[in-house]
Amino acid sequence: MESRAFIKKRKGRGNQTLTRPQIYAHRGASRQQRENSVEAFLAAAELGADGIELDVRRTLNGQLVVHHDSHAGDLLIERSHRRDLPDYIPDLGTALDACNGLHVNIEIKIDSPDVSELSNLASELERYLRTRKEPISRWIVSSFNHAIVDQIRELSPGLPTGLLFGRGSWLDVTRHAIVNGHSAIHPHESIIDDRLVRTAHAAGIDVNAWTVNDVERALELAALGIDGLITDIADEVLGVLGDFQ
Repeated sequence: MESRAFIKKRKGRGNQTLTRPQIYAHRGASRQQRENSVEAFLAAAELGADGIELDVRRTLNGQLVVHHDSHAGDLLIERSHRRDLPDYIPDLGTALDACNGLHVNIEIKIDSPDVSELSNLASELERYLRTRKEPISRWIVSSFNHAIVDQIRELSPGLPTGLLFGRGSWLDVTRHAIVNGHSAIHPHESIIDDRLVRTAHAAGIDVNAWTVNDVERALELAALGIDGLITDIADEVLGVLGDFQ
């Protein structure tokens, strides 16, 4: 319970108010419903999540759909028509409608090394988001492929963007975010410490952690001042962050 003691210690310093990070339900309420489904997104809202993390892919005929894996059964999504995919896979528009009122972290998934595929997905996603009635501040577009996030940023400078990464050099990724004007870095939760958070914040860069499925670790990260937390257990995390406002 060291994290709880640390929180109490920090809060006691001049009655410091602790700000709760935004809680993003990873692929929706994926423990209650099928992940990346309309039902999962609706359930996440009922749990009290601030936002949704979902995955977007492009079909052969250029439709944007929400699915984590490259395949749906035996079908490779990038080489399949929308009409051939299972009904439980929503198109992006339907998914965003189900996330009504919530922030949405849209992770771009692409397995093809084809540069034109990357470019097409980025341009089509940016174009589609501009047609939505919601303010673009509701979205943040992220990917492990930083080149595609750079392209999104160039196409729509006002659209929030984040750089996903695992256990690489967070300093290099932070520099990339600064140089290319990205809003956030999305490091794996295991590499986040006070220095990372302070360095990013000093540069005006948000820190959104993935995927945090331990409530004690969630408390530690919240006490460090991270901005967003992606989790499969949104209800449990929200339940332990009562000291945060």
